[in-house]
Amino acid sequence: MANIGYVRPNANGALIGKIECLAFSNVIGLSPVESSNPRAPKYEVMARTGNSWVRVGALFEQTARLTGEVFYQGRIDDPKMDKPLDVALFGNSGPEGGYNVSWTRRRVRQDFGQGVPAGGEDSEREGDGLGDTTAREAIEADPFGDFPN
Repeated sequence: MANIGYVRPNANGALIGKIECLAFSNVIGLSPVESSNPRAPKYEVMARTGNSWVRVGALFEQTARLTGEVFYQGRIDDPKMDKPLDVALFGNSGPEGGYNVSWTRRRVRQDFGQGVPAGGEDSEREGDGLGDTTAREAIEADPFGDFPN
């Protein structure tokens, strides 16, 4: 993770900051989300454009397993970007308070665990845990060759 920005409370208490990287460079603000749903995001990420604010993402509250530290994790996306930018905000213990913004890269999960394949022990693809395909006809009839055989 690399720090790409910050968010600090301004004189009115609003959380305003800036993110700067190659894919996204803008003034941002965090708008609290009021919801009774515990799975709702805690903040909407707003980007300043001209004289208005545009919603570009959301942040969800997370807790670090080892330290118990609360942080916020989410995604910023905009049509001008090639792909979404995953970010995490960690509390800044300095005198200014607020949060440091870091980017994160999603990783493909490597371990599916050790289990019995869904198709049973006689499965054609024994040992992968995924069972038999239900789309064999679609793969065989694929006119564009998009599916691997």
